[in-house]
Amino acid sequence: MLSPKGREEIERLLEGGLVHDWGEAETTLRNVTRMLLTTRPDLLRLYFTPEAWEQITAWPQKKAANAIIAALRTGVVDTLGRPAIANREQARFYLLCFQDDLTERVDAWCREHPEECPRRSRKRTTALPDDSYT
Repeated sequence: MLSPKGREEIERLLEGGLVHDWGEAETTLRNVTRMLLTTRPDLLRLYFTPEAWEQITAWPQKKAANAIIAALRTGVVDTLGRPAIANREQARFYLLCFQDDLTERVDAWCREHPEECPRRSRKRTTALPDDSYT
């Protein structure tokens, strides 16, 4: 999905020393994407293959923006060599890439670290005690 130019820009971002952890990576990607979408969509287009950009621009604006950020997140993970998950923040970042293989890695990590799992816990319904009906 990312073009060589897009991968190069991610490498520059990571080498620039502005990103020290997964949370900063998320914030930086969101800020860069927001800035480029509003001021330089022509430049952002160069980060993607022509086929991917054509598909992205056919989607509604919010879906397109989310796809762009997810692709850039995946580019960060790929550039770093898809490191093993070390903490909740990294697991969350991997989930937000929306890649099946990364989601499977998060699921495996969550089984080993259930207290740190970034997935939202679903509300559990509990039955009322029998005497509460009286």
